[in-house]
Amino acid sequence: MKKVLSVLAAAVLLAGCSSSSDGGSGDALKIAHIPKLGTIGYFQAADKGVQRACAELGAECAYKGPTEITAAAQVKEINAAVQAGYNVLIVAANDKDALVPALKDAMDKGVTVVTYDSDVAQDGRSVFVNQASSEGIGQALAKSASDIAGGAGDIAILSTTPDATNQNVWIDFMKKELAAKYPNVKVVATAYGLDKPEESTTETQGLIQKYPKIKAIVAPTSVGIVAAAKYVSGSAAKGKVAVTGLGLPNDMKTYIKDGSNAQASLWDVENFGYVAVYVAKHVRDGGAVAVGDKVASGPGDKGDAERTVTAGAVGNEIILGPATVFTKDNVDQFDF
Repeated sequence: MKKVLSVLAAAVLLAGCSSSSDGGSGDALKIAHIPKLGTIGYFQAADKGVQRACAELGAECAYKGPTEITAAAQVKEINAAVQAGYNVLIVAANDKDALVPALKDAMDKGVTVVTYDSDVAQDGRSVFVNQASSEGIGQALAKSASDIAGGAGDIAILSTTPDATNQNVWIDFMKKELAAKYPNVKVVATAYGLDKPEESTTETQGLIQKYPKIKAIVAPTSVGIVAAAKYVSGSAAKGKVAVTGLGLPNDMKTYIKDGSNAQASLWDVENFGYVAVYVAKHVRDGGAVAVGDKVASGPGDKGDAERTVTAGAVGNEIILGPATVFTKDNVDQFDF
């Protein structure tokens, strides 16, 4: 009888070990937040939300920002995080395909992978947390460009890198919306500032010099929009070339209020990071993320307490919520 009990006890212990090692619930959350670039204020703001959610959950969280805005730099951070024992990766991708082998390898080792802000191919993650629908962002950028350009004229785009997943999708939808609803607004050029202030400033200057008739620069990047607005504000182009796009209110406040004809739109970035953590926890705990499934957020969510998984451009995704347009009338109401 004692032998039987010993065998049963051993079986229970073995079963317990196997259930805790399959990447499901029961293991403590150890989250690596891997943005496109560690020094970008947008991602630093998102990390405040990541850390807030981690504090609520008692999870260990680390900001693993690469020093270069390249896929190779992110792959290095991904591999290092897995090697260090992190069991959850929250990634804003620099390239939709180049990260997939490293992310698939991580998932094969039991690591939960959730993307946010910028997606990868569907087989490289469990679910994508999107700031808004890509089509909606493109439509909003098109309307903003038309409004700020007076409904007609040439405009230029200042983006991040040629391979930036989210910016490329937004720009594509923006161009389609311009053609359909604002045919008198023409995109004459797209420049890439690599999400670096110096390069973005140089590209802004080049656009204005090469295309002196442009009425607006659209920058769907929080780094590019500040560089463009700052350059225009201090140049002869002030009052002639408008700047719009996606930017943090604290970064853009000066240029929105100084008569530079600048405006910006964005979602609550801090809450974006917060929601991404709770989505990752849901997946880690074995929660379903097929289209139509519900995912509960945390008590500190500034938006919905529960979100529905929808079908996005690449695959299953969860939408954060609507963006806010920052103008001289409301920009002082926001602090991020």
